Amino acid sequence: MKPQGYETIMDTLPQDNDRKEVLFRQAGDGFLQVEYGHEQVLYVPDSFRMLAVDSAIKEKHVKGLIETVPGLRTNMFHFDPLEITAQELIEVIKETEESFKGIDDVVVESRLINLPIAFEDSETKKAVEKYAQSIRPDAPNIIDGYNLEYIALCNGVTKEEVKKMLLGTEWFNSGCGFWPGGGFFWPLDPRCALVVPKYNPPRTWTPEGSVGIGGPCVFTYTTATGGGYQLFGRTIPTFQFAMKHPQFKEGPFLYRNADRIRFFEATEKEVLDIYDHVHDKTDYRYDIEEGSIVVKDYIEWLNREDIKSETEAYLKKQAEGAATAPKL
Repeated sequence: MKPQGYETIMDTLPQDNDRKEVLFRQAGDGFLQVEYGHEQVLYVPDSFRMLAVDSAIKEKHVKGLIETVPGLRTNMFHFDPLEITAQELIEVIKETEESFKGIDDVVVESRLINLPIAFEDSETKKAVEKYAQSIRPDAPNIIDGYNLEYIALCNGVTKEEVKKMLLGTEWFNSGCGFWPGGGFFWPLDPRCALVVPKYNPPRTWTPEGSVGIGGPCVFTYTTATGGGYQLFGRTIPTFQFAMKHPQFKEGPFLYRNADRIRFFEATEKEVLDIYDHVHDKTDYRYDIEEGSIVVKDYIEWLNREDIKSETEAYLKKQAEGAATAPKL
């Protein structure tokens, strides 16, 4: 029970024409969560703004600020309370927010990472099978031994349409976190915005490279771990602690904030062969293209009548699917 009189919101900034209301929440002695708006709505331009503000704050070299962990509509600030108080940090963030002119002129530096994916591979199937045997034999999200059919049911589409949607858009990384090397990936094309509930309860094991979706967020599992996202396939290594491969020579993580993923379908044999050439032979060349997102152009594309009408039609089917799919 919340103690009487206890309130996590320490301060706010009111909504203006270009920005949602900003909530400053205490998140521990050395952590401050900055949240944009009250409604959890998938709108990727919110992340563009947040990353731009985050970058501007880091350029100030604030004494006592250790790191930030951006998400889609929240940013966690880790700070040393012996160097700077939470309220002093709030004032720095407020000042940066008030001086920010808006996102119309923002250009987001964004690499495009092309990743092969093997749908319904044997390793992720083993994880699903283990879950059914040892945790929840009656799990309604396991259909024909896997999760793809459940993903389809929740969105009012077919399994093949799910695959086309996963392959048919670029997935934008709003920030790295949750698990070492992980990224939070969101669809740039709203017509591909799949949404599913997470496992209930979660799995105890998920193999390295598994790819899943929870809510509207795609995640690639960097190491073997537990997990709760609905699985649909497996991709190549995105983390290497040993840093033997040239791609990881400056750090063990593949992803950066604002990266984009584009999946292309491959066989399981092709994916497994790449594991050998990443972790053992270390001669695999990752397909990464330098690039950027012109935010104004992207928002104009989002507001095109054909994109809006096709998105609305899809969201109607999705709502129908969500209403009839088995509940977790």
